Amino acid sequence: MLTILTVLFSLFFIGLTGWTITTYVTKEEFQKLIKEELSNMFEITKMFFVSIKSLIQLLIKASFPSVLDESIEIDDQLLKFVPKTSDKQEENKAA
Repeated sequence: MLTILTVLFSLFFIGLTGWTITTYVTKEEFQKLIKEELSNMFEITKMFFVSIKSLIQLLIKASFPSVLDESIEIDDQLLKFVPKTSDKQEENKAA
């Protein structure tokens, strides 16, 4: 069943693409309208993927809070081992 739906969707997409290209090339009075609609579709698709990315980030934060806390603790432990440099040492390195 999934294969049939995939094939039908693919054929619809290919047909719509061909129809759009044919109309764009042959009907000059519709070129501006087709450009506007394609631009709108691109913007909507871009916003959709940004929303999906935000949703995934939100779900990761909600699902794995302990992993984030552990990584912060590890970063704090690593910073304890790094010696602090004074301003004089930084000036000597610059010179």
